[in-house]
Amino acid sequence: MTFYAFGVNHLQAPVEVREAFALSEESKRELHRTIRLKPESELILLSTCNRTEAYLYGSLDDVEIIKRTLCSSAGQSWPRAQAFMLQDEDAVRHILEVSAGLKSLVLGDAQIFSQLKEAYRIAVEEERVGTTMHRLMHTAFRVAKRVVNETDLSTGAASVPFVAVEAAIRSLASRHDLQVDAVRGLIVGCGSMARLAIEALRTSGVSSIALTNRSEERGRDVAARAGTAFIDWGNRHDSSTLHDIVIVATSAEAPVILATELKPSEGGATTFVDISVPRNVEPGVRELGYTVIGLDELDSRPSETESIRRTEVPEARRIVHEMLGEFVSWVFHHQALQPVIQTIADTFETIRANEVDRHHQRLSDIDRMELDRITRSIIQKILAVPVVRLKSVEPESIDFVQGVRLLHALFRRGECEDQNEAHDASHELNPGPAFESAIREVCPIDPQLPRKGVIERISELELDDVLRLFTSHEIGGLGSSAASEDDHGMS
Repeated sequence: MTFYAFGVNHLQAPVEVREAFALSEESKRELHRTIRLKPESELILLSTCNRTEAYLYGSLDDVEIIKRTLCSSAGQSWPRAQAFMLQDEDAVRHILEVSAGLKSLVLGDAQIFSQLKEAYRIAVEEERVGTTMHRLMHTAFRVAKRVVNETDLSTGAASVPFVAVEAAIRSLASRHDLQVDAVRGLIVGCGSMARLAIEALRTSGVSSIALTNRSEERGRDVAARAGTAFIDWGNRHDSSTLHDIVIVATSAEAPVILATELKPSEGGATTFVDISVPRNVEPGVRELGYTVIGLDELDSRPSETESIRRTEVPEARRIVHEMLGEFVSWVFHHQALQPVIQTIADTFETIRANEVDRHHQRLSDIDRMELDRITRSIIQKILAVPVVRLKSVEPESIDFVQGVRLLHALFRRGECEDQNEAHDASHELNPGPAFESAIREVCPIDPQLPRKGVIERISELELDDVLRLFTSHEIGGLGSSAASEDDHGMS
């Protein structure tokens, strides 16, 4: 199992490539449901106006499957020259830097944090996320929060809509004597980007603002809460020519501003800024004499606060580096525990299954099924405490490697296993998704990890070391472990 980050973004791929691979929420859910990866693989799909990226904990075969699926959705081949792929620590670093706004078109972009959380939420709901990606996303969220709280990377207006408004005002000022308080602004759309655009217009001094949206009910509601006028969707083209700045920010999959519906511009009075992906302003609009600014034409460094943000990049990268090290340590720790957890689970499951088999002749089929269900549940609850405490222990708090081997030796089956009792392999306890209700996390097990070379003879001193895994005051209890995860969960 390897970490991969791959896809297309504004750093290498032009908007015409990005829009082909853009995914709506419905598209992401459909891909999550239909894509066929290895059972233990974990996947998150992030798609914004500047990127469509896959974050995978899986295999190279999984990578190729995801690429083929994305290509099928886009209706074109994989853009090798304009795409990127990273793996291992480079992939994890990329994800952490994305969450912190270090990889955004606008340095320190505040929107990417909520967009990543939304991508994570969808993947969780579609059951594509296990323990490892849960932990990685929590780490990414902590990075983003630390960067906001400990640096000035996001100081000032750090988002695409703010840059879009600044670009439009500069464009107008280059052609006309401009009084900002006399500028008229129109927002097409009412999603999060459109609402930020309203805020950006107001911050810039524009007071005359209107909004139009395909869904009238939702559009009127957003306009009322934002204190702007509402324009009927059918009148959007005529209204556009009466405004100085038109910010187009919808999730439509085809253009909503059509050249055939506009009259030729008189003196280029209207500036369209299209921050939608796919693009929502037809290319022909520019040929009518209007100024059209697309995402790839935005200057990512127009704000006077940009220089302040850039001085904060080293500190933000230091935070990323620190949290990357913490996550990598956790991964090694977690992987070292996997065969131990499997051994403990197998041992308890063997005892449970043998005892149920011993008495099954005295029970009806229905009673046998109910007994099987109840005893499985009991075993899961019994194992919840040691498994959570094992995962809570810090490698530095004891001789971690020795302790793991000792636990493996304590619980491995061998001479102590009753060879006279058949054990149906279908009864094996799976310490994976079945544990989720008991320990609040998936516990993926790699059955191919080596199990040889363990210590066969255990002294009294060594046994004390093992017991300290479950009794040491240095190890947080079940409640503290769960609380720490909730602290970094989705808001």
